Amino acid sequence: METLARRHSHARANATRVLLVAASQTRRAALSERLVKVFDRGAAEVTARSSLVAGAATPAEIADIVVADLETPSEAAAMIRALEHGGGVGAIALIDDPDPRWLRSALKAGINAIISREAALEELRLAVAAADAGLVLLHPTSARNLMTTHLPSPELSYQHEQLTAREQEVLRLLSDGLGNKEIATRLAISEHTAKFHISSILGKLGAATRTEAVTQGIKRGLIAI
Repeated sequence: METLARRHSHARANATRVLLVAASQTRRAALSERLVKVFDRGAAEVTARSSLVAGAATPAEIADIVVADLETPSEAAAMIRALEHGGGVGAIALIDDPDPRWLRSALKAGINAIISREAALEELRLAVAAADAGLVLLHPTSARNLMTTHLPSPELSYQHEQLTAREQEVLRLLSDGLGNKEIATRLAISEHTAKFHISSILGKLGAATRTEAVTQGIKRGLIAI
């Protein structure tokens, strides 16, 4: 298999084209700086966008590696859709505590590396190397979840999926009236991760608001009253 490094021997200035996707401008700036450190000086051309849906070109037509910061389930799903028909591009997903079903779909779509949104510089460097070589790199927690979690049938719709143990914890804390920051503190996770869990819970329960999610949780016996 031809690696990105070999393909770039004919590219302008041997630069790897990196498409960085992050909804937050602050995150785009911070991740751009980290990617510059990962590559040798001048070895990468980083283009930053807020989403993968902008423009008609597929990721493979405008980049050699896509690095996507996935804060919400909708962003995670959008990355898979964008890559399903755009083969030939290395892909790195920065995501916290992804659902095992999403992990399976992500690997099938060709995502090479799935690591934490707060991954250390060396971990990001390994992810780039995996994308370059066409290998797969998973955060240890994601790998364990993928191997040990029973995945529901693909025919089941997203809202019929079971909540994970952590999502049930978050739902119970929602029923106590806790906000994102309080939930994050109680569970010793980042506020971004707490927000991701809440978005996932709303989707799985088919709820539009936190109050509706709590109501559905009570109806389904997930919250004791």
